[in-house]
Amino acid sequence: MSGGITATDRNHERAMRRRIIEELTYPRMMLLANLAVEECPQNRYFNPARSACQNCEQGEECHWLNCNDDFSVLARMPMKALLESILFCIDYVDAESTRANHNVKRCACESCAWVRKARRLAREYSDSAQRQ
Repeated sequence: MSGGITATDRNHERAMRRRIIEELTYPRMMLLANLAVEECPQNRYFNPARSACQNCEQGEECHWLNCNDDFSVLARMPMKALLESILFCIDYVDAESTRANHNVKRCACESCAWVRKARRLAREYSDSAQRQ
């Protein structure tokens, strides 16, 4: 065995990339709906140099959206960064569900179902990356 990346490995990574990018659609819509754009002096453009962004309660979410809002950027993003992105979204949607008094393990709502599906996907990718 040569230890190199095979065509099967590349195909699997492409498929995982596509699935992760698709899964990022739901939290992106949720983040956009939850951001108070009318109160933002930057018009939802995160600028880490601005004190308004540094002190904003929604700074982390806004920063994520600015870095992950373009699908073409996601298509070129390293897989490690995509995994970090979906993990951020899992935490965000899970926190929103918990704040709404949902039990993410048992609730059938769209948010809780998304968290469970995204966790399985992240685990699947992590497990396959360890095998390579």
